[in-house]
Amino acid sequence: MADKQFRVVIGRTAARLAICFGALFPCAAGAADIRVMTTPFPPYVIYDEDTHKAYGPAVDVINQVCMTSAMDCEIMVEPWARAYATAIENPDTLIFSIARRPDREMQFKWIGTVAPYHVRLFSIAGSGVPETENWRELSSYHVAGQLRDVKAQYLENAGFDIEMVPSAEATIRMLFANRAKLIAGDALSLPYRVRMLGEDSQRLQVVASIPELSSDLYLAASLSTDDAIVTRLRTALESLKADGSYDRIWAMSAVTRTN
Repeated sequence: MADKQFRVVIGRTAARLAICFGALFPCAAGAADIRVMTTPFPPYVIYDEDTHKAYGPAVDVINQVCMTSAMDCEIMVEPWARAYATAIENPDTLIFSIARRPDREMQFKWIGTVAPYHVRLFSIAGSGVPETENWRELSSYHVAGQLRDVKAQYLENAGFDIEMVPSAEATIRMLFANRAKLIAGDALSLPYRVRMLGEDSQRLQVVASIPELSSDLYLAASLSTDDAIVTRLRTALESLKADGSYDRIWAMSAVTRTN
């Protein structure tokens, strides 16, 4: 996955139908092309290499936002570091699902939340890593972290020993190969990824929660994206939440919110 780039076009036909059938915005001769960056983040964003399609509840939310705002959206599934850099450097470019942290605040125009996110520290059961109420007490253990990922950066800034690798899948392989004692991940996504890699998720042990990193993930736009586009997308997302569509998407998925 690290050397691949995938494009999934969503919302083009549906967006034009939404214009003509009375969406929030008036019919126009053409809608702006928007590039939407993301990375595989199962079960929120799943990329099927056989069908070249991305799916999952977070993708469904973005699809609905594009249709409601009558925007032409092209989803591009890439490794996180590349997706992040592309979203920062290019106009009319969005990114999801991204954590809104203080160090990122001035790097994007923030549109709204599109996915739940609850960060835990995972070890392998029986590895000797103790459970604790204070995640900072585990700073002496070697951690595998994904390059440019907010969790790895946060732990590194807190004094943890982090070995950066290109992908979340690589961190999982390091954990199961006993090359790292800890990895940080979402409570729902990480066990799912472990199973997708053919590993036994029952061997995972949650040793700590990181409440400072646990908040809903965002859809954001590059700073060079036109403010009118950002407003249009934000209005669409807010309308989906107001009419219950957003909650229905998550209720219909296999993903449920946890605290």
